[in-house]
Amino acid sequence: MPTTTPKRRARSADLAKRQALVLAWFDAQGRALPWRKTRDPYRTMVAEVMLQQTQTGRVAPAYHVFLQRFPTLQHLAHAPAMDVIQAWRGLGYNRRAVDLHRTAQAIDREHGGVFPSTPSALRRMPGLGEYTAHAIACFAFDTQVPVVDTNVRRVLARAALGRDAPEVPADRIGTLATEWLPDGDAYRWNQALMDVGAMLCRVAKPLCAKCPLRTTCRYRAKGRHRGAPVRADRRQEPFEGSRRQTRGTIVDHLRRAAQKGVTVGELVREMHPDGDGDPRTVVKILVKLEVEGLAELTPAARGGSARGVVRLPAGKKKHR
Repeated sequence: MPTTTPKRRARSADLAKRQALVLAWFDAQGRALPWRKTRDPYRTMVAEVMLQQTQTGRVAPAYHVFLQRFPTLQHLAHAPAMDVIQAWRGLGYNRRAVDLHRTAQAIDREHGGVFPSTPSALRRMPGLGEYTAHAIACFAFDTQVPVVDTNVRRVLARAALGRDAPEVPADRIGTLATEWLPDGDAYRWNQALMDVGAMLCRVAKPLCAKCPLRTTCRYRAKGRHRGAPVRADRRQEPFEGSRRQTRGTIVDHLRRAAQKGVTVGELVREMHPDGDGDPRTVVKILVKLEVEGLAELTPAARGGSARGVVRLPAGKKKHR
């Protein structure tokens, strides 16, 4: 039997203190989010996919609307792709709607509509990465695994190592997340760390004085919190005028056109009323959108003809 050294006992006691502080804070101050009121794996999946790259405040109303339209996994799996993309309006990163739809279809087809319950089995579903698989396994099935989003990554890097998350390798964060996981309490713990990161341990202007980890945080002990930026460092390309904006604008035009569709020429004129648009650029984006399952092009449109028609993909509607 391995001997427990005084140093190891002290480290264990320190971690237990941190866990208790965070969980007590969460019980009193944690966010009341609608997807936390359910253990249904389908609803958990919908929320987690929506929360990727979209702010919580925008997700909450969209979550309710989406579930009214597709209340069960079967409703989503059997819906035309066009309807799913329409329902994703306002959330951005529209490819997530296609991925979510394909995941629902795979679970319906391969598992009879019954969700796999382990992270490894969930990872085999199209459209589910490590984070989403862990989130569904933990929040729906109470599996004792860490769920590491950007907020959790930041809290662990700062509190445990005194560093900002970009400075720490992903595998080191993964090891920390597992080490810090309280026995049998992954459900509360993962949500608690997310809330500490979202509400207090922010990228810019961290609210250290209110943080439950303030007395044990290495980032604060080093004084690095005083050097945190007053605004988050935005390294991604500006949205205005970006290819991502153009893609989103095209999909919104296709939503409005619905089943009728729109010609390439009409689309170019709508997007560039001043006449300075390059049809070739628009066609290249349309072809890419078709590959991703977000558009359906006639051969003429694919060939660049202004008269070619583009619409949202119809998909195949199954009968329940």
